Amino acid sequence: MGVLVLGGNGLIGRTLCAQLVGSRADVISAGRSVEDGRRLGGVLFRRVDMATFTDWAHLLTDVDTVYHLAWSTIPSSAAIDPAQDIVENVVGTVRMLEAARRIPHIRIVFASSGGAVYGPPDYLPIDERHPVRPISAYGVSKLMVEHYIQKYRRLYGIDGVCLRISNCYGAGQSEKKGLGAIALFARAALKGEPIKLFGDGQNVRDYVHVDDVVAALIATGNARRVPGPLNIGSGVGHSLLEVVTKLEVAVGRRLEVERVAARGFDVPASILYTHRAHKRIGWKATIDIDHGIAMVLDELRAELGLECELPSMSTATIRSISTARKAIRGL
Repeated sequence: MGVLVLGGNGLIGRTLCAQLVGSRADVISAGRSVEDGRRLGGVLFRRVDMATFTDWAHLLTDVDTVYHLAWSTIPSSAAIDPAQDIVENVVGTVRMLEAARRIPHIRIVFASSGGAVYGPPDYLPIDERHPVRPISAYGVSKLMVEHYIQKYRRLYGIDGVCLRISNCYGAGQSEKKGLGAIALFARAALKGEPIKLFGDGQNVRDYVHVDDVVAALIATGNARRVPGPLNIGSGVGHSLLEVVTKLEVAVGRRLEVERVAARGFDVPASILYTHRAHKRIGWKATIDIDHGIAMVLDELRAELGLECELPSMSTATIRSISTARKAIRGL
């Protein structure tokens, strides 16, 4: 039997496919564009636009696990056209579920959003019992898909589980989409460009490296009849200003910051409690943010053709940066 990765050309999808190739007989990567994905050997590629694709019965033939990572919007684009967000993502998912319910024992692992579906937190860290009150169109549509998967699980026995993933990051995130603060900030730092910082930089996020996310996906895909949802995150929060400071330490110099207006759909803080994932699928994050930032910088330096080694910062310089950042927070 095979594995279908919907959204196989994204950061998580590409990393997941690379991990699956060596362990599964058949890996199918599906997405709206297949050009980038063709570089990965051992993977069969199919062009699938979730908004219009209907031949799910054929695509799911001989598939026992579906990793549903495909999502055409990000919070900012979903806010601009929420109706199109639903058409492209929710409707397409329901079509897939209608075909999947006729396939015995199929496993569906959905990548939901651990930041967007909960909304402003009542407490931190957020566990899976926390109320879901999304304030963004993106979060609403992600939650809609969660509810549909739960519906098909109850009515038809589909073995579906939703992973509420916090802010995933990695060097391969698309710069054009403007998604992924760590990768965007790191790329700007290496290119000598200003870092665009929304609002006052105090928004706190739970950053989890893509390698940890893929490990969670695989662990969930290998499990059977494990109920969700499951939070997937590092369990540690960092503000945007803290991320900038860590990058300054890593690259050995001060970075230019360009402040832009805050966005109404951004929650002030999101940190996930991941004990349930550890208990049910044996997973926990292993890459802390400092190590993750170093990994991202190394990959981006290679991509940009830059030297891999930069001068380390002195303790005095690190203290100076930290003092400056604290001063900025007080403004």
